[in-house]
Amino acid sequence: MKLFFVICLAVPLLEAAQLCQKDAHGVRRFNGKPCASTTRYVDGHKGACGCGQTGSDTPFPWNVQQHVTAPSERYFDNGGSSLWCGNKCGHCVRLTPTGGFVPGKGRAPPNHNPVVFMVTNVCPINGNQEWCGINGKPGTNNVNTYGYEVHFDLQDQVHQVESIGWDNPEVTWEEVACPANMQSEWRQCECSHSSG
Repeated sequence: MKLFFVICLAVPLLEAAQLCQKDAHGVRRFNGKPCASTTRYVDGHKGACGCGQTGSDTPFPWNVQQHVTAPSERYFDNGGSSLWCGNKCGHCVRLTPTGGFVPGKGRAPPNHNPVVFMVTNVCPINGNQEWCGINGKPGTNNVNTYGYEVHFDLQDQVHQVESIGWDNPEVTWEEVACPANMQSEWRQCECSHSSG
């Protein structure tokens, strides 16, 4: 009689995690580039850069349908704490997925394609400590719970972020010139008349 032995080996499920590594100051970087955490939000308001109808809280359609972001407060106001017309209103950032994510808070994106987002809102520290509780602007070695100097909350009102397969990916980020359509849209916002 032949005996067959089945050996079950417990093989841990390999899961991508944070690919950005902490530097000597505890700030996460990927191939020398600064990293950021991301989440998604759905918000039918005009946001902290005034991108909506004057005298109401109704947003312009593009402000809920395109790639716009509410970054962490200290980035939004370049180290300050203004929650209206922050210094970075109307600025654009190129976010490029690393392939990683915060374990238990998202999943790996399907590719590493960069996407440009325009700042039209803010993620305040108060009430958002986990992600946006960063007490200094980038370059000051202040980080959130997960080791990132900046957090970008991404508008997903019409599933524009979900449709590119992003579920809170870890990204590298850099400020870039806004595309022409975003520059034109920005000029419609209240804060475009009062910030740089």
